[in-house]
Amino acid sequence: MTTLHPALDRLLAAARADRPAGRTRWISLRPGAVEDVAGWLDTDLPDAEVVLVADAHTYEAAGEALEARLGDAGRTVRRLVLEPRPGDDHLVCEDGVIRALQTILAAHPVGLPIAVGAGTVNDTVKMAAHALDRDYAVVPTAASMNGYTSLIGAVLVGGVKRTLPARQPVAIFADLDVLTAAPPVLNQAGFGDLLSKPYSDSDWILSHLVRDVPYDSAPAELLDEVFRELLDKARAVGRADRDGIRVLMEAILLSGFSMTIAGSSAPASGGEHLVSHYWDMEQLHHGRPLFGLHGTQVGVATRASALLFERLIALDGDAIDVDAAVARRPDDRWLASLGAVHDTLSAEIVAEITDQLGQKQRHGAALRAELTRVKAGWPDLRARLAASLMPAARITQALREAGCADRASAIGVDLDHMVKTLRVCRHIRSRYVALDLMDDLGLLDGWAAEVARELETA
Repeated sequence: MTTLHPALDRLLAAARADRPAGRTRWISLRPGAVEDVAGWLDTDLPDAEVVLVADAHTYEAAGEALEARLGDAGRTVRRLVLEPRPGDDHLVCEDGVIRALQTILAAHPVGLPIAVGAGTVNDTVKMAAHALDRDYAVVPTAASMNGYTSLIGAVLVGGVKRTLPARQPVAIFADLDVLTAAPPVLNQAGFGDLLSKPYSDSDWILSHLVRDVPYDSAPAELLDEVFRELLDKARAVGRADRDGIRVLMEAILLSGFSMTIAGSSAPASGGEHLVSHYWDMEQLHHGRPLFGLHGTQVGVATRASALLFERLIALDGDAIDVDAAVARRPDDRWLASLGAVHDTLSAEIVAEITDQLGQKQRHGAALRAELTRVKAGWPDLRARLAASLMPAARITQALREAGCADRASAIGVDLDHMVKTLRVCRHIRSRYVALDLMDDLGLLDGWAAEVARELETA
């Protein structure tokens, strides 16, 4: 019998009772969970034909064993091992790969895709299955990201990282033997990804207070208990102890559910994720290896975000100069020069960035009205943010205890590059975050330089 975190049990019980389409109804989280797939299929989907989707690494990690067990149970398995695009050194979840997989799956109308892998494999299968309005299951090979149970997928579309609507897997088989055997950097990446929780939630609160974006505290509350437990297990995660990896995986699954409850990635993806996405866009555009796994990069960016937020909540409301802010942004003509700002990206990507930024950036009278309200309500706004944040020192401690990268130089990003990224990454997504307010107030440029230096020296 699998024992899950009580919050996961409640979520699964509700899904089994209502049986909504495209929602997770079964989770096995234990040593040997791969052995549970055949029995689940016999009970829930006896007529399904299995289409096992993996890459070369994840097939070796768990796909081969799963295929053998399903074969022993009398099931025929169609195996698809995804390969990187020509010229790439790794698989990327991008629209072309998704369309190709969708075409293959469409030829097998009763096929159940089972993704064997982590972020890229899972999101690729998730998006293809969603396009076909078809269920899928997943066997995670690492606790490396929080997207398993989310209703979104992270996809490279036309060179720009996007979060797109998708579906949850109907079943998840998280085998602790597989997860603890994963390369340590993968599980450390999952740990780094989850550390963003207090800051992404604060970005969401800020957007609610400044832009009246609907906010719901339930997603954050879902994670509160397991997040505290995860911080206490940082060293166990770094050692790949089974107990630590179990808590990490529970937190990952609950984080995905928090996004599902919210209907967006807002509870788990704020300004710190824009840093990671921007680095990926630059590196992929130039055909260069990524600086690190998504969560590895997010961990570094989360520490930077924590330091930026500390500066923001320390700001005296009397120092907010609305007139100066409006003088800097009287109109939107400056958007036409973004090509010079994003000089490492193509004209097509810059055009998409310009569109995203244009959807949220305010100027002139509209900016004046917004910042006047911000200044008037600053004591309450600052108090709300302070209540949801965690000290940067605690995040630094957790990263180091888990053996994660805690500074940009540790992943090959130099000081100037880090400064620029903090200044401009807000442009790539239309969702309002604290970086936008800092920039509108004329503070981001200076704070970005300070924080980038502090990351390297503290």
